[in-house]
Amino acid sequence: MARLPVLACALAGIALAVPATAAAADPPTGGTVAPGDGTVTYGQPTRKAKRFRSAREARPLAPEFAVAPAAVLAGHPVTFAYRVRGRTSKVRVRIVLRRGGRVIRLRLGYRRTGVRHTYAWTPSSVPAGDYAVALRAFDDAGRALRRTARAPGRARLTIQAAPPPASTAAGVFPIAGAYSFGGPDARFGAGRPGHIHQGQDITAAQGTPVVAPVPGTVYWIAYQAGGAGHYVVERGADGVDYVFMHLVTGSITVAKGAALAPGQPFAQVGTTGAASGPHLHFEIWPDGWYSSKASQPIDPLPQLQAWAAASG
Repeated sequence: MARLPVLACALAGIALAVPATAAAADPPTGGTVAPGDGTVTYGQPTRKAKRFRSAREARPLAPEFAVAPAAVLAGHPVTFAYRVRGRTSKVRVRIVLRRGGRVIRLRLGYRRTGVRHTYAWTPSSVPAGDYAVALRAFDDAGRALRRTARAPGRARLTIQAAPPPASTAAGVFPIAGAYSFGGPDARFGAGRPGHIHQGQDITAAQGTPVVAPVPGTVYWIAYQAGGAGHYVVERGADGVDYVFMHLVTGSITVAKGAALAPGQPFAQVGTTGAASGPHLHFEIWPDGWYSSKASQPIDPLPQLQAWAAASG
């Protein structure tokens, strides 16, 4: 019986040897332990996402949209230039033209955002008139183009009826007075610094009247100090553009859109712009004056000679 205290002490030692963690375990709660490496808070994004103040701000935007030219003859090309900014890399684009109850939709498919695009369109069988033009774009989330005062995505286009074919051979010589065609340097295709001569120079006295060779309208009037000087572009009833350059300052008597009759004076031969002496620089553009990259002038000398012969 003397050994009982020793056995009790041994049992007590075994009880003391049980790990404390087993007795201290917490009851299950059904939750999970939040993982973490000490660098970020669990459940928070590592990079702050861009926030928009409204759903409207998340929609695509067109900071650039233009139509050139603003007026075009049916059968001649017009170019739409646009750039769309958005949250997605591509958007579906279309251009819509409206005039009264008539709607024309040009579907351009998917186009990249942030990149300037151009689209050429030829209105061949479209009724003449003034059209409201709108750019439309949709991203993959279905968000439509947002319009603002600075980026409305809208423009206007005037489509003019194509005139019936007419022969230009029966026209009038564009200078009403004495003239000469000059030498080889005055010819179409002659070399110039950085380019070639795109027309025919007709030498005449300062102030000699310049007249319309064919019936048409005044398409453009402008001034170029380092080149054409004062110049006029006539869009003939035959669909051809005729260009008259180096006109006397203040001699132009017509405005844009004015009708011109064959033989009607509208300016005078001068020396404005890059001109070494009084002469008329004359060009012919069968497909429209800079109407597209494919449009180019032709040698006008044969036509000028035909008009001179017809004028007697």
